[in-house]
Amino acid sequence: MATSLIVPVAYISVMVTALAIFSRVYRRRRAAEKISFEPWFPAHPSREIYISLLSSSTDIPDSLLKSALLVRAVTDVKRIWRLRDDKIALTQLHQRGLIGDDTMSRFAAAEKELEAEIVDVVSEANTFRQGWGQLIFATATEMAQAEKTRETVMNIPKLKVQEEQRIALRNKYLPGSVPPPLIQQVPQPPQSVSAAATPSPPAQQTGKVATPQKVPSASASPAFASEETVGGGSNGSSNTGSPALGSGGSGPNSGNVSTASTPSKSSAKKKGKKK
Repeated sequence: MATSLIVPVAYISVMVTALAIFSRVYRRRRAAEKISFEPWFPAHPSREIYISLLSSSTDIPDSLLKSALLVRAVTDVKRIWRLRDDKIALTQLHQRGLIGDDTMSRFAAAEKELEAEIVDVVSEANTFRQGWGQLIFATATEMAQAEKTRETVMNIPKLKVQEEQRIALRNKYLPGSVPPPLIQQVPQPPQSVSAAATPSPPAQQTGKVATPQKVPSASASPAFASEETVGGGSNGSSNTGSPALGSGGSGPNSGNVSTASTPSKSSAKKKGKKK
């Protein structure tokens, strides 16, 4: 009976002891990994320079300290941009299971360190002048943008040489494989062909046509013509009731209408001879 109780008790005690040792070793290793992981950013030289200038025994002018603090803020702004760009990619990769939790822990530690750095820079800026901490990062952002633009402009010749080398190497092994330019110049046709193909605009052709205002009143509108025919005493048009526009040369009294509407030069000459 005694031997039957000793065996299970010994088995349980051995298992508990083994689990306790395993958990202790595992926790130590995890703690060592968290402490000894590689930081996301390398050393911060601008911060070290500012701290060394601030803690120096000699008198340092405030202008030099402010410049060092601005350089430190510019470095922080560049790190903010990098964290903002890396966070999107890291989140997507972590959701797909392509990176482990240690990488995300490193990224979270870098974010916390940068937040503490920003608070420290703002407090140091307020020591020089009250309220400067709210403006120092705006100035640092402008400086970082100008530096980025300057680096881009200065790297244009280097990029041009690299692109020319790449195109030359590609043409060496694959002749004629260089892509065409983005903007292609369309060849223009000769002037003689274009002049013969393109007609003159209709506005120039119809520009010399007489307007209705220049047409004589006898043929301008049906109302004027009908009044003249009625005044001339044409019975044919009054009986039919149609305007006399089309009866200028067919009606019996068409001659009377023309003589009544327009003065004759021959009658004037005859009167002059009689006198």
